[in-house]
Amino acid sequence: MEYVNVVGVQFRRAGRIYDFSTEELNLHVGDDVVVETDRGPSLAKVAIVRYKDMNDYKEHGLKKILRSATDRDMEEAMKLTPEFVVNYARKTVDELELKMSVLQSEVQFGGNKAIIFFTAPGRVDFRQLVKDLASGLKARVELKQVGARDEAKLVGGVGICGREFCCSSFLREFVPVSIKMAKNQNLALNPTKVSGGCGRLLCCLTYENDIYTELRKELPKKGTNVRILETGVEGKVLKGDALNQKILVDPGNGERWVECFLKDMEILDGSKATPKSSTSNDTDAQASQVAAKATTKPTTAIDDDWGDDIDMDGLIETMPASKSAAQQNPNDKVTPKTETAKASPHDSGSSDKPVKSKNKSRNRNRNKPAQKTKSTKKE
Repeated sequence: MEYVNVVGVQFRRAGRIYDFSTEELNLHVGDDVVVETDRGPSLAKVAIVRYKDMNDYKEHGLKKILRSATDRDMEEAMKLTPEFVVNYARKTVDELELKMSVLQSEVQFGGNKAIIFFTAPGRVDFRQLVKDLASGLKARVELKQVGARDEAKLVGGVGICGREFCCSSFLREFVPVSIKMAKNQNLALNPTKVSGGCGRLLCCLTYENDIYTELRKELPKKGTNVRILETGVEGKVLKGDALNQKILVDPGNGERWVECFLKDMEILDGSKATPKSSTSNDTDAQASQVAAKATTKPTTAIDDDWGDDIDMDGLIETMPASKSAAQQNPNDKVTPKTETAKASPHDSGSSDKPVKSKNKSRNRNRNKPAQKTKSTKKE
């Protein structure tokens, strides 16, 4: 491992910090230095000094600080100041009657280029503005439109807490903020209370959100049955205080609500009617019943006597008569063919009585009494 001295510099107050290698320069926080950037040499201020591993910068590399700023460098930087650029740009905007607001500017070291930040409600045709600024400032001019948060960061101000805006004093990068963070911290969802000077959600909502999230993991949910250890009072949770680790319990039956700490209560498992132990016993009983049914099922099938009334010998004797049908479709049930004579109403008692085969099915045997009754009535 190769460790080197690294300094972080910023180009404006509360701006983003960029790392540079100091080489053999002895620098301190607050020193003015000249660094090499993509836009050329620039004047910056040292914000942090540290000792880091060189392997952390293998991917993007680490640029070097050219030199410490001298008196000559400071005089050259004062040739074209950001204040002069802003005042001149505002005057030119008023002359052209453009609907835009000039916020701040940055001047490159040497005064060769100026970057002007502005806001506007919509699109602005500033082609004539750029021409007038370039001719008046004798430098290249770049215009950048910014949003509401960047506007507050550039202009600055005092928040509802009475302190300077976080973004303009020490917050170097914006982080996403959601309304869920305000709900997680039990804040009133009033736009005037949770909004900053930019009209967006307060950036400070993110500072304590992680702590509230961890504390809420210990709180029981609303409606959970709990018991207070000291008094033995049981009830349901109405609400919880994550910061103080307290809950409000409703004993029911019109009794007074009770407040207690989390360490002084216990959560009841299930309801009183169906405790956890009885529920497990019922589950075991149901499983044993299902196993018993599965065990007795083959025994019931063996004791069935559904085939006792079938004449198996008669079926075997009639097999040749239905051989051709069985050959056509082996899966079809073979029904023996028997010749029956229709009974006449005049000779129901003669010897020509229809012959019933013993191998008739149960359904046909049931119709036999009904046929006898019909023939008797006709006689």
